[in-house]
Amino acid sequence: MKIGIIDYGCGNTSNIIKAFNKVGINCGLIKNKKDIMNFEKIILPGMGSAPHAMRALKQNKLDLYIKKFNENLNPILGICLGFQLALNTYEISKTNKLNCLSLIKGSVKKIENVKYPLPIINWIKVESKDKKENLTNKSFYFSHGYYCDLNSRDKNITFVNVSSKKIISSYENKNLYFYQFHPELSGKNGLNLLKKFKDL
Repeated sequence: MKIGIIDYGCGNTSNIIKAFNKVGINCGLIKNKKDIMNFEKIILPGMGSAPHAMRALKQNKLDLYIKKFNENLNPILGICLGFQLALNTYEISKTNKLNCLSLIKGSVKKIENVKYPLPIINWIKVESKDKKENLTNKSFYFSHGYYCDLNSRDKNITFVNVSSKKIISSYENKNLYFYQFHPELSGKNGLNLLKKFKDL
């Protein structure tokens, strides 16, 4: 079983590698389209700049290969920025939107109008309409200033409450496992999610 981490020059790869080591997996790095063919599962890591990440993906044509990877229903794990890059667009400003990978229908927007320091850096309990194993009523580590704007009635999502504003915290559907929080920094709860991905 081979799991590769997409290296777009700004992701938190070292902590992800350490976390997967704890659940018995050695991850490799994917720097180009040739590398991606060597892996059965891929990870879009968190942290960094969306424009920088998308520019790096397009320069190496990795964006096309990630889309193909998804079309073949190979497992993809997205963390924080990696989750956000999977949507259609990323709002740089009110008049400037960045085109992303379009693995999920939705857009990324800046968090506004909350009585909470931004970016959000905190442990927050995840909620959902339907109880989801390894997620519902468990706390995870968040660090972000943007949120994924998806269909709030989608049964595949969970959310967190931030100053009475519901922010989507995860999306799991078929081969896609996307988390706004950082499972690699979320202790036992996060390691359980990584183990779940490993065991797919």
